Amino acid sequence: MDRAFMAVRGTGISFESQEAALQFDFQGCDMQTELLPARLRRRTSSATKMAFAAAERACKNAGISPSELPVIFTSSLGESGVTDRLCSDIAHQHLPVSPTRFHNSVHNTASGYWSIAVGNKYPAMAMGGYHDGFALGLLEAWSQLHTIEEKILLVCFEERLPPQMLPDNNWIGCATAFVLTADQTDVADAPRLGLPHCEDGRGSQLNYGDLSPALAAMPLLQAIKQRISGAIQVSPAGDAIWFAELLHSDG
Repeated sequence: MDRAFMAVRGTGISFESQEAALQFDFQGCDMQTELLPARLRRRTSSATKMAFAAAERACKNAGISPSELPVIFTSSLGESGVTDRLCSDIAHQHLPVSPTRFHNSVHNTASGYWSIAVGNKYPAMAMGGYHDGFALGLLEAWSQLHTIEEKILLVCFEERLPPQMLPDNNWIGCATAFVLTADQTDVADAPRLGLPHCEDGRGSQLNYGDLSPALAAMPLLQAIKQRISGAIQVSPAGDAIWFAELLHSDG
């Protein structure tokens, strides 16, 4: 395999609401996951549940055990709902604050619970890149696959934000996940994805990433499904836009 590329072995997606899933024509892509134990499910946020659901579907699609994959979780604002409730409790003097909420307010909540739930002893990274989170997650995955890892799981997630945290924001709660490998010799027809690169954004078009940073992955998911090759936009419109070259065996 050309060292400039990585193979897409499996993909997954989940939505915070059934209406959003239907809007994008994804049936049964809710937050349900078998990998999050009931004792943890009761205390975790929509963000973590969505991340788990998308990651589980990607691993099943790839036929690779979740416990065998290093992971990268990327989110713009992470556990925004939990953080909002903590701030509200403090502002209204509802003290002491909930230890569970405090425990679940950190940016690596999802990645930490994932490692515990699936018994994963590989490295787990939590990233934040705002609108460019998915593109930078792809760049990090590409870098690791060309240096220290043979396969990796990338999960990008974002829950619907409380209106007081980001006024006039209408992000759709969702999560997308990709199992990526540095070698595709055992899956000859796997799509190949190149090194993400940034270009001048003048004259660009709006894309799904404007609805949610996690949905910046939607053009890539659609291109994989439709077997379209070419430069795929992997970040929202702006002064600079990220692209990644997608190749299919027949394209």
